Amino acid sequence: MTGIYAAVSNKGGAGKTTLVTLLAGEYALRGERVLLIDADNRQNLTGWWRLCSEKHNVPDNIVVTSAATQRSIEQAVDVVGRAFDRVIIDAAGVDSALQTTIIRMANLVISPIQPAIKELEAAGQAVAAVTEINEQFGLSVDHLNVRTRISVPGRNLEAYRYIRPFIAGMVAAHYRTRLLDTELFERNIYREIQNGLGTLQMQDLTDPIRKARTEVRSLADEIEEHRASPVLFGAA
Repeated sequence: MTGIYAAVSNKGGAGKTTLVTLLAGEYALRGERVLLIDADNRQNLTGWWRLCSEKHNVPDNIVVTSAATQRSIEQAVDVVGRAFDRVIIDAAGVDSALQTTIIRMANLVISPIQPAIKELEAAGQAVAAVTEINEQFGLSVDHLNVRTRISVPGRNLEAYRYIRPFIAGMVAAHYRTRLLDTELFERNIYREIQNGLGTLQMQDLTDPIRKARTEVRSLADEIEEHRASPVLFGAA
């Protein structure tokens, strides 16, 4: 059965596209066929793919398509997506009319959170949107939060220290969400691959790349462990 994930945040620059490309590269390395759907009007994912093509860095096992309407998203998932093991949607903001369609079609919604108050607000809005759609349509779409662009000094920021209790508060209020343990650190390579270098897994195995790959592998493993045995309320 095809796994359908959606990266959701209504804040620009939250790191959705980076998260999508990192996960796609990891799943592709594992031999899975991955379809990436660019449903964000900023078209960052499509831009990455175009640059990869121009620089002859198109990764194996990954295909990117753009979908700007409800019908095109549904067709991409229902028709094209059947030929893939994994579909990952780079979604538009939660205030978009497309958001309901994307969340309804997903098995899992993932929101990146950077250590900043606006990021927390955006993640909270994503959780609320998933909860509303679950209740409206009788669904059970899970929501996960991933801390991104973390630095050692940044761990001392008040906003960073507030992430865990913020998510714990939503869990206590019976929102269907969870904070993952794996963090994505602020790494140069995560920015550089967006300039058409393909995926993280295509880069030479220097020590920084090795650390980054270990990090992304841990993230994908944690996501799949959650899917296999969901742990939600009280797990933040």
